[in-house]
Amino acid sequence: MLSYEAIIQQFSPAMKAGENDRVGLLRRILVALGNPDQQYQVIHIAGTNGKGSTGQIITQALMVKGYQVGHFASPAMLDDREQVQINNQLVTKKAFVKAYETICQKLPAGIVPSDLTVFEWWTLIALQVFADAKVDWAVIEVGLGGQNDATNAIAAPELAVITHLALDHTRILGSTLTAIAKAKAGILKAGSPAAIIAPDQAPEALMVLKKRATKVELPLISAADFPAEWVAKNRVKVEFKGQTVISDFGLLGEYQLANLKTALTALTTLSIDWTTPEIKKFLTKVNLPGRFQLINHQPLEIIDGAHNPDGAKRLTMALKVQFPNRKFTFILGFLADKNVVQMVKTYQELGTQFYLVTPDNPKRALVAEKLQQVLPQGRVCQNVKTALKEAEQVADEETVIVVTGSFYLIKDVLKVKRASECNSNL
Repeated sequence: MLSYEAIIQQFSPAMKAGENDRVGLLRRILVALGNPDQQYQVIHIAGTNGKGSTGQIITQALMVKGYQVGHFASPAMLDDREQVQINNQLVTKKAFVKAYETICQKLPAGIVPSDLTVFEWWTLIALQVFADAKVDWAVIEVGLGGQNDATNAIAAPELAVITHLALDHTRILGSTLTAIAKAKAGILKAGSPAAIIAPDQAPEALMVLKKRATKVELPLISAADFPAEWVAKNRVKVEFKGQTVISDFGLLGEYQLANLKTALTALTTLSIDWTTPEIKKFLTKVNLPGRFQLINHQPLEIIDGAHNPDGAKRLTMALKVQFPNRKFTFILGFLADKNVVQMVKTYQELGTQFYLVTPDNPKRALVAEKLQQVLPQGRVCQNVKTALKEAEQVADEETVIVVTGSFYLIKDVLKVKRASECNSNL
């Protein structure tokens, strides 16, 4: 029997989405497995930004009602097993290995384990793990796109959810919002009771979604008018299931209101009722590492995984609202295939100091020296640990240090903080 670590080492890092009907290949495997994805109710979430927050709110709400809830999401921060969770607990190595062996034993003729990419493997393993654990619900987040994403091998879900759409992964999904919307709309399937659409969609994206929904005869529900508002920096007021609730909200950032509206609109369609204490409980407990996350108070330090121009815009708006009359120091690191120029322009409008680092992704990272060509006033640092140290040394009471640009950079920060905590406990 292979160990969890040995299995992970074998996974192919290749990206094959859209090649030779990869979704069809995965559907053949799911059929051979007895359709594990049909053994629980699924909420399938696609979108450019907001998938993680929306998925976490829905997951937390269902957990509060006592359901067993599987959650498949990427990227992981510190442990790959973060991608597959049941009731916010990482999949055990034993359960992972069991699911892997089950899949290997039942692969259709002509398919061998090495034929599948790492994300395809994680998708299949998640679906099988959830079946083995007999979960009631599974919240499944798309990895990239929608139509050709590995997660789209599932049968028509109980709900399809489309979060905010914007330009990202343009080399793969297309260079226009229309093309990207077509890719995301691929998760809308005949047989689902409804699809939920996040607020503030561009007209051209909304047109594509409506056209797809009409084609598959799927009711489309907009979250734009859902009654929810901020009443303080970390408190919201919502009208949910016939109740007016004012509660602390575990996700910071102005942009999270749209994700909250989307999640609550989705939950409203379910034949489940929540009491006021239950609503307050899931709103308060929801959290998501790497999204407008406060990691230090003196000086104030925020990490956010914004990795495209839309995310950068939403982050800066949230910073202005959350920390008015402050000055901002940015620690930036990007992947080379992103629209770095546009994101840098956005941060230059707000930042006074910039530290530049290379994220820990040898194949895709934009090296800090090249980033400096776009941002000449930025200081190149050896790594994020050095950048944090230098930024902290010159920060005063008015400074907010913001680390952003890539989830790989956020991973690096969390590793540094974890190591620091471990050393302080020695």
